[in-house]
Amino acid sequence: MSHTWDRATTCYSPKGKWDSENDESPTHKHKKRYSTTTILGKRLFSDELDENDEQEGTKHQPIPVFPDVQILGERSFNGSCSSMVNTADNLYNTKLSLGTSSSGKENLRPKRITHPSKWLSSPYDHNERGPLQAHEIELHRGIVLLSKVEPHRSKVVVLIDKTTLFLGQLGDSFGATGHVEAYVFNVFCRMLFRDNHPRRSKTHYFFTTLGDYFLQNWKSEEGRREMKRKALRSFNGAGKALPLHESDRIFFPSVHAEHWFLFVVDIIARKFVFLDSYYEGNTPFHIGIRDLMINNFIKTWEDFNLRGMGFRKFGVEYPNMPKQIGSDACGIFALNWMQTWASRNPLQRQFTMNDVADARVRFAVDILFSIHNREDQGKKLIKNFAW
Repeated sequence: MSHTWDRATTCYSPKGKWDSENDESPTHKHKKRYSTTTILGKRLFSDELDENDEQEGTKHQPIPVFPDVQILGERSFNGSCSSMVNTADNLYNTKLSLGTSSSGKENLRPKRITHPSKWLSSPYDHNERGPLQAHEIELHRGIVLLSKVEPHRSKVVVLIDKTTLFLGQLGDSFGATGHVEAYVFNVFCRMLFRDNHPRRSKTHYFFTTLGDYFLQNWKSEEGRREMKRKALRSFNGAGKALPLHESDRIFFPSVHAEHWFLFVVDIIARKFVFLDSYYEGNTPFHIGIRDLMINNFIKTWEDFNLRGMGFRKFGVEYPNMPKQIGSDACGIFALNWMQTWASRNPLQRQFTMNDVADARVRFAVDILFSIHNREDQGKKLIKNFAW
C-alpha cells in the first residue's frame, strides 16, 4: 500500500495547498494591491506668482499686511477674576427671592424689635473698652485746646478717602458741651465703611445730605435738583460696594431743628426705625417729619430703579431708647447707635447720659488716629502738643 500524498486530490498536505514559491494566497494579493497604490496629495496653494499683482513695496512705503487676528485690548488676571466673580454673584442674586426659605416665600419678620437690655448680660456682644486711659485724655485735651487757636483751627487733620475734617470742627464737636457737626458724621460714615465693609456688615451708612434731602431742606428748585442728584449719586456709589437690596440695615443720620436722630431702614425686620435720644414718636417733632422722610426715601429708591422691597408695607418703630439731658448730647447718642445698635440683640449694652463724657473723648481720639486717616500732620501736631 502506498502512503504518499496526492497533492491534487487532498488538502492535508504538510506544506498546505499553496506551497509553490510562485503561488500567493488571496489575502496576500489583496494587501499587496493596496500597498502599491499611489497616494496623491492635493495642492492647496499655487506656487506660481500672479503676474497681474502690481503691488510693489519700498523701504518707505511697505506693502501693508493685515493680520487675521487683531488685539483690541487686554485685561489683567486680577481684572478677569474680579469680572467673573461679579458675574457669578449677579447670576446667583437674580435667582434669589426676597426671602430665603426653601418654598420661595418671604421670611416672617419679628413681631417686635427687641429693646436693649437693662443689664449688661453678655461679655461678648457689646463694645465695652474699659475706662479711659491717660493718653486718651491727654490727646483729647490737645484736640480741644488747639482747635481754638489759629492757624491750627483751620488745618485739615482728618482725611479718610475724600472726606476731610478741620481741627476746629473736630474740637468743637467733642468739647465738653459741643454740638456734633455734620462733617463729623460724614467722616465717621467713611470710617465705619473702612472698618467693616458692607459685604461683611450688610450695613450702609449715608452722609447727612441724604437726611437733608428726605427732610426737603432746600431753598430753591435748583437746590432741590442738586440735592436729588447727590442722593442718586450716593445710592449709586453705595450699590457698587453692596447692592442696597442685599443689605440688612441702612443708616441715615439726620438733623432737624438742630437735633440729631437716626433714620434706619431695617430691611430684615421690615420696619422704618427712628432712634431718638430726646423726642418720643408721638410728639409733634416726629409727627411732622415721619411720613415726609419715609415717602421721600421710597421715591428716591424708585427713581433709582432699585428692586422693589415692599416698603409701603413696612411698619414704623420708635424703640424706647435712653434719653439725654440738655440739648448738646444728641449727636453723641447718634454716633454711638451707628456703631453699636442692632435691632434684635437683647444683650447689647445701653448707652446712657453717664457715658457721654467718656464717649466725647473716645470719638475724638478714634477719628483723628484712625488707621484710615491719611493726614499724618494732624496726628503729629496733637502728639507733640500732648507730650
